[in-house]
Amino acid sequence: MNLRICKALFMKDFKNCFVNKNVFLMLALPVFFGVIYKFLLGDILQGATGGFVMVLCIIMTISIVPLNVLANMVAEEKEKHTLRSLMLANVSATDFLLSKAFVALVLMLIDGILIFFVCQEPMEYFGYFLIFYILTSLSVLFFGALVGLLSKDQMSAGTLSSPLMILLMLPPMFSQLNEMIGKIAVIFPTTSFQTLYVQLSSHQNFWNQDTMIAIIVCIVWILLGILAFGYGYKKKGLDD
Repeated sequence: MNLRICKALFMKDFKNCFVNKNVFLMLALPVFFGVIYKFLLGDILQGATGGFVMVLCIIMTISIVPLNVLANMVAEEKEKHTLRSLMLANVSATDFLLSKAFVALVLMLIDGILIFFVCQEPMEYFGYFLIFYILTSLSVLFFGALVGLLSKDQMSAGTLSSPLMILLMLPPMFSQLNEMIGKIAVIFPTTSFQTLYVQLSSHQNFWNQDTMIAIIVCIVWILLGILAFGYGYKKKGLDD
């Protein structure tokens, strides 16, 4: 890994994210919904506990940004035929992928922090929020990189990422409505974030069976993501 190359790629990719309309829209959506829910529906949702609006928007961010934005950044290089030029310019696959993954993680942090402050959550939770948020984000990040590897262009990246985005987003949102959905939702890292933050904000004993399961689920997803990405990279490589 060449730190100078990674830094140059990071700056390039970070700027391009705000030029690419599709990527920028995906980044803006969770924050936009946070503003809508908090200020237009604030009276209706006033009785909701556990930072309901914030958790809802963070679930959306974790579902969208690693899978759609990271996959789109990788697929865009293939679609515009700039990936091979980068590789010929002595950019390694490690430099390429790490820079894009780090950009996606930074963009997620920006989104998450904006949502936290828009939803006016207590500052005493901020440190814990960042820990839970980064842990669950890493759980999905490697799958986003894998989708990027498997995609030939941005359209195919959107198509491939959509099913997993839906799986990550919908079960936690509806877990309270149906017992069966609640049992299925436990296996997703988005539900893990919901469990951890709600338990924190409930001012009860944090360490219990539910929070331990949530942390284990995140770790398992990280390991599965690394294994799946490693297998996909070994079979397909970076450039078609």
